[in-house]
Parts: sequence; structure tokens; C-alpha cells
Amino acid sequence: MDTAEATTLLEQQLQPFRAQSHADLQRLLLAPVATEAVGPSGRRYQVLIQAAWVKTPGETLRVVAGIDDSGWQRFRPLTDAFEVARRDARHNGA
Repeated sequence: MDTAEATTLLEQQLQPFRAQSHADLQRLLLAPVATEAVGPSGRRYQVLIQAAWVKTPGETLRVVAGIDDSGWQRFRPLTDAFEVARRDARHNGA
């Protein structure tokens, strides 16, 4: 696997999710997104994006993405993750 290419593709695939709200990202809890991305080299990669609660359901959500090229790397995919805390309207002055 071309690590630089895979890293770039993974970030491109994950970027739209970084812009989504906590509420919108919760759909990943029950419906992970599996897709294919093709790098500039023509190599095909599998991408999986899923979510899980960090500790308490309804609070902080961790979104994890992994990418591999279906070779041996599928047993240890390249990953990236971010967390989104629930924004409580009562504490935001709303």
C-alpha cells in the first residue's frame, strides 16, 4: 500500500464527516459507511467510516476511518479518527 496516497485519500473521505453535526454523525452508529476510493496511481482502496460512543451514550462520539488496499494491510489498515462532543443547548445560551 502506498501510505502517502492512502493517507491523502483517507483524509479526503473523512473531511465531509468532520463538517457534520453530532446529531448527523450518530447515523454512523448503526450504519457505517463502506466505500471504495481510487488513488492517482490507479490503485483501489477500501474505506470504512464508523462511529462509537467514547464513554456515555449520547455524549462524545468518536468517528473512526480506516483504509486498506485489500492486500495484507487489510489486517492492519491505516486509520484516522476524531471526536465530537454533544453540544447541550442549555449551556450554549439557546
